[in-house]
Amino acid sequence: MDIRCAGEALFIACQMEKRAIRLYERALAVFADGACQDAVRDILAEERNHLNQFSQMGAETPDFERAQLLSAKAAGVLFSGGLTEAQRKGAFESVRSLYAYAAREEEEAIRQYTAFASSLTGNAAGAFSAIATEEKRHLGKLNALLSQLEQCVQQR
Repeated sequence: MDIRCAGEALFIACQMEKRAIRLYERALAVFADGACQDAVRDILAEERNHLNQFSQMGAETPDFERAQLLSAKAAGVLFSGGLTEAQRKGAFESVRSLYAYAAREEEEAIRQYTAFASSLTGNAAGAFSAIATEEKRHLGKLNALLSQLEQCVQQR
């Protein structure tokens, strides 16, 4: 599917962030007593920040049919199996597992956004490049948290 402009690129990014937000909100409800609550809240805050940031960059809402096509594209990229798939992959077994799962999802987002940027030109390519850069920053934060957890385990 062709992405026509930066506004559509940002619409897709916002849809992907909304999927992440829904997943982590549901995780808070379903795993209310779990050890990962604080980590889920932190990741959720970051995803909400991304949604706000990408919306402010100029996301536009296309007509209904186009929005459905772009939303379907976004749905196939991140969290395609939803909360059940995340649980199946062990995302909520520990804080470390959660950060590792979130990092893998960020890597996939970066890969997808970079591919979008490479296949487009003009402002749409620029929008996806900017989004990929922001996701790289989030990945770096997740990897730093994973590294800190590993150091704590090694010091014990």
